Amino acid sequence: LHREYLNISEYLEEVMKQTIQIFNLKQKVVLDIQPNVFFDIDKTTFPSIILNLFENAVKYSPEDSMIKVSLKEEGNGIVLSVADEGAGISEEEKQNIFKKFYRIGSEEIRKTKGTGLGLYIVKYLVEKHGGTILVKNNSPRGSIFEVILRG
Repeated sequence: LHREYLNISEYLEEVMKQTIQIFNLKQKVVLDIQPNVFFDIDKTTFPSIILNLFENAVKYSPEDSMIKVSLKEEGNGIVLSVADEGAGISEEEKQNIFKKFYRIGSEEIRKTKGTGLGLYIVKYLVEKHGGTILVKNNSPRGSIFEVILRG
């Protein structure tokens, strides 16, 4: 990676504005980005993390639901999260979703197209940045993908 220290708040806002324009969204997108968060990232690969997580949220969320993209400083690092109000992911599936070519098997979700590589790539890139990725349940429904990078 070719990491550089930059204002990741401004960078994330710019990437999200461009992304939202590309998608024909039927969901409401909320950006909750703490201002002036600086961190070392690779500007070439970092958008793949954001875009894959956001695209999954869009793909698996019903119309008129909310997708929330958040960024905050935490300790000596940052937390980037994408939360949706979709069907959610079972505990059993959570063990497998980051595996190469794995796709969740329920018929409701299988209506969407995919290769099973998006979350595998996200995990790989997050780990290259020295971080971790978690998936949590959103309340009352949906999922939260949380990327934690430490300085």
